[in-house]
Amino acid sequence: MIRDGLKFALPRVIRGNRGDLASRWALMRSLHSLNIKTLSVFCENPDDIPPVGFPSYSYGKIRNLLQSGSGKDALREADTILWAVGLDLQDDSSLTKLIFLRLLFGVYRRQGKKIWCVFQGAGPIRTKLGKLLATSLLEQVDIFIARDPASFRLVKSIAPRLEVRQAHDAIFLPGLELDLKESVPLPVELETVFSNSAPVVGINLRQWFHFSSSMLPYEISQHGYQHRSETKMAALINQTTQLIGNIRNSYPDAHILLISAYQANQVNWEDDTPWLARVQAFFGNDDHIHLGNQALTIPQYFQAISRLDLMVAMRLHSSLIALRFGVPAINISYTLKGRDIYQQLGLMENVLNLDQFMQQGPEQITGMIRTILEEPQLKRQIVRAATQAAIAQNMTVLNSLFRP
Repeated sequence: MIRDGLKFALPRVIRGNRGDLASRWALMRSLHSLNIKTLSVFCENPDDIPPVGFPSYSYGKIRNLLQSGSGKDALREADTILWAVGLDLQDDSSLTKLIFLRLLFGVYRRQGKKIWCVFQGAGPIRTKLGKLLATSLLEQVDIFIARDPASFRLVKSIAPRLEVRQAHDAIFLPGLELDLKESVPLPVELETVFSNSAPVVGINLRQWFHFSSSMLPYEISQHGYQHRSETKMAALINQTTQLIGNIRNSYPDAHILLISAYQANQVNWEDDTPWLARVQAFFGNDDHIHLGNQALTIPQYFQAISRLDLMVAMRLHSSLIALRFGVPAINISYTLKGRDIYQQLGLMENVLNLDQFMQQGPEQITGMIRTILEEPQLKRQIVRAATQAAIAQNMTVLNSLFRP
């Protein structure tokens, strides 16, 4: 029996982040399959949510803290907040996120709402103030569904009395195959990449700024973060171009798709495209190196990722979306979360620490790529088995939550 009488709201702000949008999309499809009807969704664009009939509302001011009109009414009527997907309990880049979330959750609790954190990541928490904020924040929460073992352990250590359950990332939920069947064609430039029988390898990298934490978040202190990260980013781009050169030498017919984890022209300060463009520029007029900077709906993004032969990504969700569609994916992990999630999936042979990549060069990843491309069907079978197990576990957790 579904929990009777509860009205849910999904108010977490997601702008342009294809990974979080994809995980939220999967969660909404699964909630719809569980016959959840009373769910209000806040979003930047109605195209960012699946067409399953949930009412949507625009974000309010101050990251949806202040609402007006019909959105305010929908939020007021909700009695349970689903704080869903993503990574918010961390202090490695800024304390501001924790401070804001503590404020926001305090507002929800004063309004008498329950707070369920579902398929959320947590950590790292490295400072005393960060731990105090996280502890206070979690005191406002009723249920926490951790997306990986490290998040589970951290939340349990900070809030031992909180009901915490372990799951996988929400991208590992059923129903996304419907989007592959129903999605509109890809832009011509992308369709051309997949138009021949040669292997297509997706490459993603991100601006690596976690080594330069400060009180201010990156979006407020962009110039400072960019200045501090430029030297390391130049080295990262150099290693990435060497990796692509290795792929092109080993597989002369292979195509490389440089694809951002952000929607085009939405959050320019976070978009991966400028860094990927610098990688492409290194190869001049090589018509086998493609910059995937086209505007895509979420189903089109799913379709593009699902048609890759392999994904190599720094962005964790670029890797996880590929895995969700049975595509082998190598994650260049810059924090614990990548290695921990891959270990949980049983795919540790396909994760490499960023420090190793930066210090030792691309040879190890080149060997991993060779192993995958020379046994593609076997590797896909392994990925599909891991994915199906994760989907089954996530649905067990969802059913226990919404059909107690």
